[in-house]
Amino acid sequence: MRHQKIMIGSKWHLEHWRDGVLIAERVNENLCPDEFINHVLDVVLSGGTQITSWYLALFSDNHTPAASDDYAAPGFTEADGYDETTRPAWSEAGVSAKSITNSASKATFTMDGTDTTIYGAALVSDNTKDDQAASGAVLGPFAIFEEGAVTDIVAGDIIKVYCTITGSDVA
Repeated sequence: MRHQKIMIGSKWHLEHWRDGVLIAERVNENLCPDEFINHVLDVVLSGGTQITSWYLALFSDNHTPAASDDYAAPGFTEADGYDETTRPAWSEAGVSAKSITNSASKATFTMDGTDTTIYGAALVSDNTKDDQAASGAVLGPFAIFEEGAVTDIVAGDIIKVYCTITGSDVA
C-alpha cells in the first residue's frame, strides 16, 4: 500500500546591507507552525476565512521555532527597531510549481540601531509592529538562522527578507 503526505515547508533568505554593500546573508529552512497548517486546511477544505494580506516580522532573540508556537505566543521577541511604522507586506507573485515567494519584492526594514542582532524572521497576518494581541491573527512559517544571527546592525542598515513556501507530496 502506498502512503502519501502533503508537506508544507519554508526557505528563508535574509540580507544585511550597509551603504549599498551586502555585508551578510543568511539562508535557512524551518517549520510551519501548527497554527498555520490548521489555517491552510481550514481555508482550503472547511470554508474558513482566507487571510489576504501577510507581513514579515524579525526577531531579536535566540528562539528555536516550535510547532506549538502561535501568533499570541510566538516564543520569540519581535524586533521593532526599524523606521517603518508597520511590518512590511509580503508581496508574493502567485503560486507556480507548488511554490510561492516574495523574492521579486523583498520585504525591507530600515534599521534604527536599537535592535543590533537579528536571529530570525516570520510571516504573520497582522501588520502591527510588536503585536501579539490581534484577534484572529495567524503565525505563518518562520525560521531562526542556524548558521548564526546577523549582528552589529547599526542605524541606517537595511535588512531585506524573502521567504519561499513550498508544498510537496512525499510517498
